Amino acid sequence: MGSSSVTNPGSGLPPATVTTPPALPVVLKVGITLNPPDGLRQISFGLEKDVDGVKVNWTITFVLYERTDTTKSFGDPVVSLNVFVASALHANAETAANNGGLTPTQTAHATGPAAEAAKARQAGQMPAAVADKIIQNTLK
Repeated sequence: MGSSSVTNPGSGLPPATVTTPPALPVVLKVGITLNPPDGLRQISFGLEKDVDGVKVNWTITFVLYERTDTTKSFGDPVVSLNVFVASALHANAETAANNGGLTPTQTAHATGPAAEAAKARQAGQMPAAVADKIIQNTLK
């Protein structure tokens, strides 16, 4: 990448400079809102794909809202965090992003075990690595 000189032999013209723009990362970003039947939780489950050359990174943005009364609005999030996705789950992240959502099993995991793990991580009751693995497992 960068610039290079191109010479036109015998033309008498100075070398031309050709500038090649740097390659841009490919980014895919999908936001999914999950509303369990009881209406007491809402989860924003975002998937972001960044590609830098041949390296692919997927990140989950997990935001949990809770309330005790369904007639009230959700306030500030209880938990908001980013979780890197293990490479073994990249294909599942790609499928979820391209399908625009999670399967019923994945949704149940996100609104149940993943939400509980996120809360436990936030409260310091669970190591981040353990909670992150549970949240990532939403994509299984």
